[in-house]
Amino acid sequence: WYQRRVRDIKLEDAETEDKTEELTCPFALNLLKEIKEYQNLHGLKHDDYQRYRQYCSRRLHRIYKGLKFLHGSKKFTNKKITPDLFVKDIRYMQIILLQAERAWAYAMDLKQFANTESRKQVHLIAKLKKAVLYAAELESNCVSLKCDTTTQLEAKAYHYYMTGVLLFEQGNWQKAVVSLSAAQKIYNKLADAVEDSELYREKHDEMTPKVQYCMYNIQSMGVENTQGEDGEGLFQELDSIIANKATKSAAAVREIKWEGKSFTISNDDIKIQLVQMEDNIQLAKECSDHDKRLELYEEILSACRDITQQIKKGDKSDSVELMTDYFTHLRIKNTVDRFLAMAQQVADKLAGVVETRTGSKIARPEDLVRLYDIILQNYADMRDVTSLDKDGDTYQMIHVNTLFYRTKRCFYIAECHLGQSNWLNAIVLYDKCTEHIEQTVQGANASKSSKTQPMVEDLQVLSKQIYSQRCSAHASAFLQTQLVEEEMKEISSDKNKMLAESLEEFRLIKNENDLPR
Repeated sequence: WYQRRVRDIKLEDAETEDKTEELTCPFALNLLKEIKEYQNLHGLKHDDYQRYRQYCSRRLHRIYKGLKFLHGSKKFTNKKITPDLFVKDIRYMQIILLQAERAWAYAMDLKQFANTESRKQVHLIAKLKKAVLYAAELESNCVSLKCDTTTQLEAKAYHYYMTGVLLFEQGNWQKAVVSLSAAQKIYNKLADAVEDSELYREKHDEMTPKVQYCMYNIQSMGVENTQGEDGEGLFQELDSIIANKATKSAAAVREIKWEGKSFTISNDDIKIQLVQMEDNIQLAKECSDHDKRLELYEEILSACRDITQQIKKGDKSDSVELMTDYFTHLRIKNTVDRFLAMAQQVADKLAGVVETRTGSKIARPEDLVRLYDIILQNYADMRDVTSLDKDGDTYQMIHVNTLFYRTKRCFYIAECHLGQSNWLNAIVLYDKCTEHIEQTVQGANASKSSKTQPMVEDLQVLSKQIYSQRCSAHASAFLQTQLVEEEMKEISSDKNKMLAESLEEFRLIKNENDLPR
């Protein structure tokens, strides 16, 4: 205990040097980031709410002392924090934040004993009400001081969260859902608007179990879910943050070079959409969650269609055709990536890498054939884009990709026939697939692009798999032939039997010549 206490004091001293920086409105305070730093360093990693509450008390005492904002030496004198004090020093805002955190931590500490002692539950509710009052005061001060919009929204989300926790503990499920959902919406929008989005997404996910539990209780009571919208003004502010963030980045996105040509985008709305779309493309490449990646691709494709329509309607420049072809090519390319993600998911299920969930559709080779058909059709549409340079690298890669996915499609058609015991058809298709592999490797080597190297490696693995499956199909076909021959021999030997010897046997006789004598 002593060593832990010494470590806490060292951490607190390192982060609480007396600083009295003059602030001008609007100013920014990263509330959620600051709260997470407090909590992770002082006990909440191990759910030690008492340690965190004690830290908040010590931290408050040091801030009071550093600001000389004391409450009397012998007799307690209550001092209120007015908005004009916030402008002088940011630590006045931290005082209200720490008071709310201290009350919340005290309530969570009491919750561990509330099931056995009813008095603890009453005390818990009182502390949460206190936390809600401090959170409301923090929000009102942020609004009255006209802090930056992100700070105001973080304070609003914090207030909604504290209110939701209080209503949750009181068993007021419907109002709790409204408050917690409003906090989730704000954090979700902020995650899309700022660079450090991980904290906001974690906080959003942290509230999800409480929201689901409230929804369960509402449904069990037979009451309709009455989640109301929290006001149009709030979400207009959220949208304005995203727009402002995108507008700053869009200033750099003016000239686009493609296929040896360049064009300039003058429409601000298109520039903003383009920046958001590029962010989504990057997120889709890095995303490991299959469902989330498909959602991102849907947003990308929708943005491409919207931009193309805006260009056709509003742009009067000479490069309209080039711009339209560029975004058409971008849309088709991301459509291919979307179906490739779906194909990879099905292939992993077939290989047993990913388990098939109960109740979900079982993966079959036919599904991959259908997906590769769509991919090949998209490459055919991409080849028809008029502004593409027929001798350029992009056009050559379209040709190589077409050969590559035609090979994959042929392989899975052969797998379909193999699964249906059509051995001879499967052997023929495996041979055809080997020819496709040779053509694809020749096309990849001719393109001299580094992008074709993963394709060649994949085809080498596929070639070994084809050899194995072809041998299996050949053996099964040979075995089937032997069985048919044996059956025919048995039938021909049975013809010479007398009728009296085969009275207890049943045979389907097609010709009169097969009748026993």
